[in-house]
Amino acid sequence: MNHIGPYLLNRIRAREGAIEIWEGQDTVTGTPVLVYRPLEGAAPSFRIQGILNWQGREDDAWIAELPFGVVPLAQLQGEVSPHELTAWTRRLLGSLLEMKAQGLEHGRLDTERLWVKGDEVWIEGVGLPVPVRAADETALVEALREAAGDTWPGWPFHRVMERLAEGAVDLREAAEYLADPRSLSELEALAEDAEEESEAPLEPPETGTVRVLGRPETPPASVEEAEPPEPSAPAPPSEPPAPEPAPQEAPLFPPEPERAPAPPATGGAVEEGEAGVRVEPRPTDPSRVVRIDEVSEPAFEVIEPRGAEAAGDRRWLWRAGALVLVVLLAVAVVWWKGRAPASGATEGYAVEFRVEPPDGRAELVLLDAPEASQLVRGRVLAIIPGKVYFDAPGVYRIQIRAEGFLPQEKLLSVPPSARSVTVRLGP
Repeated sequence: MNHIGPYLLNRIRAREGAIEIWEGQDTVTGTPVLVYRPLEGAAPSFRIQGILNWQGREDDAWIAELPFGVVPLAQLQGEVSPHELTAWTRRLLGSLLEMKAQGLEHGRLDTERLWVKGDEVWIEGVGLPVPVRAADETALVEALREAAGDTWPGWPFHRVMERLAEGAVDLREAAEYLADPRSLSELEALAEDAEEESEAPLEPPETGTVRVLGRPETPPASVEEAEPPEPSAPAPPSEPPAPEPAPQEAPLFPPEPERAPAPPATGGAVEEGEAGVRVEPRPTDPSRVVRIDEVSEPAFEVIEPRGAEAAGDRRWLWRAGALVLVVLLAVAVVWWKGRAPASGATEGYAVEFRVEPPDGRAELVLLDAPEASQLVRGRVLAIIPGKVYFDAPGVYRIQIRAEGFLPQEKLLSVPPSARSVTVRLGP
């Protein structure tokens, strides 16, 4: 393995001309780093929000620290939500404005030079002595478009960014618009579109139309043609109200009503209500009414059977025994779960570790784990080669110990991008 001072170089990530960009790790703190070599002179000392600032120079290399848990934007291609895209764009535009104010230009922005974690984003490699490949504004829009994938046309701010790439708006106008979208009128191109939409004719509502027609006017009838009104028929004499029958108890099974004779044609008027003809109830024969009397006390003496008290005692004993059995069963379940192996030992995320040479053996010690992990820090996690189970996804910091070799630390992303991790024991 390559070393530069306290930094362990894992692999070459990219090349910028003669400059090699290595992924590494600080063996003292475990912090992931990017190492750029070979480079002459001291590293730049600027401090800009949203930039991977330089930590200094070591031998012929410049060192930049990476925050824990960050990934290149290229790894999230096609999986970016509009909320994340908006948050990253606002921060990147602010960083570019600070760079312009200090006379800095990246010149080679792409999805591999942008590192993200949640809503945060950082630009890598600002200040490298490399030729400019594209303007930062154009390269930024292309990187965001590539990361968004199919969701780019539906993103509310894609038109503003496209205008920025075309040069129709400058960097500050785009940043102000994303900071306050209500300033749409300040952007001339978008204001023209809004005016075109406002001038479009309104479509008629889809509801039906009711046409009100007036009554045809009829000439007033002449006095001669007007007929005198017919005299109103005299109202029939009102029938005196029938006396109400005395209240009686309603029978449980009322007798069938007898058919009443048809009223005479010249009889009195019949009362009509909302439900039809009102029929007066007939008096019921009291001898045919069924009465039911409820007595609270029994009509006979209740004699308890012999042995009733013994049966009640037996029922109480059965219930107490069942309760004790349930308690013992719950205690047994709790004891069994307490002695069961840790959750990460039988399920979770499996990572295959291999050791070269094949007959070598090593220990994995867990130094740090994500917040969701329940694994104990500072203990031996497993003996490799073999499968090692992790109970939660995220970035784990582990130490590899082998007899006769110096301990080495490594950051492991779970689940890993590769199917297995190879540990080489040797110089």
